[in-house]
Amino acid sequence: MLGAPNPVAVPGLEVRTSGTDVIVHDPANERIHVLNRTAGAVLALCDGAHDAAAIAASLCAATGAPPERVLPDVEAALASFRDLRFVR
Repeated sequence: MLGAPNPVAVPGLEVRTSGTDVIVHDPANERIHVLNRTAGAVLALCDGAHDAAAIAASLCAATGAPPERVLPDVEAALASFRDLRFVR
């Protein structure tokens, strides 16, 4: 993902937490997605101010997980979010 712009969640997504799940309603594409808590945290940091490394660092700070394990997962989540049109 080198050179990719910082991800920004598209306007209009409706995000709610239900227990440990994060429910994302995408009215523009008429879809509902259920994310786990970690994926929800990644999406919450898609504000244009954080790149993949900064998102991973935030998750590492919160969980104590090693960066070499977290960064590839964050990059995969961001790729999925782009495919789903959650972020640009």
